[in-house]
Amino acid sequence: MSTTGPDAGAGPVRPRSRADLRIVLIHGNAGASVEGIWFPYLRRELEALGHRVVAETFPDPIKGRMRFWLPYLTDVVRPDENTVIVGHSSGALAAFRYAETAPLLGTFAVAGHHTDCGFELERRSGFFDRPWDWDAIRANQRFIAQFHSKDDPWVPFEVAEELHELTGSDFTAMDGMGHFGSYEQRMDTFPELLDAIRRRLESPLTWQEDG
Repeated sequence: MSTTGPDAGAGPVRPRSRADLRIVLIHGNAGASVEGIWFPYLRRELEALGHRVVAETFPDPIKGRMRFWLPYLTDVVRPDENTVIVGHSSGALAAFRYAETAPLLGTFAVAGHHTDCGFELERRSGFFDRPWDWDAIRANQRFIAQFHSKDDPWVPFEVAEELHELTGSDFTAMDGMGHFGSYEQRMDTFPELLDAIRRRLESPLTWQEDG
């Protein structure tokens, strides 16, 4: 496992207070939900640390289309500058599109991507119908962190490396983790992600005001 830039991607957003922190979990498409893979584990462990966690299965979970996911995130979940989003696969797409126009505290992108990777389901999701505003995505949050495995069967590692360059993320590369869970890969725990979230939220750099 290798990690680059422990404080990379810090932006100008000023959170109101630690007491207002929420952590939002967003699953991927193809029928995924927050009841699958490591989401229940992560929710349980984060709540045990005293954090407020929002874990809801999004509408249209099979196709994962932006025209359903982004309004649900914006109008129902309603993230703000005190919200950390943990997005798996297509869940990271929703976080990035949201951050183009609204503030977050930060994003953890697990097996994230920014292209359709040659899959028709992804191409038709709507997330790739317009260019990404990476300047806004970076500016509207204090940090972006990535986890990606070199043997991901769905998102090539080269795509993750390009995403890292575009976002300025704190990039953790791992071996043998596949897509970090899918209908073909059981993965019930994710202690590396839990530890990264804990360390990020304990860091004074996450909370300090700019200027």
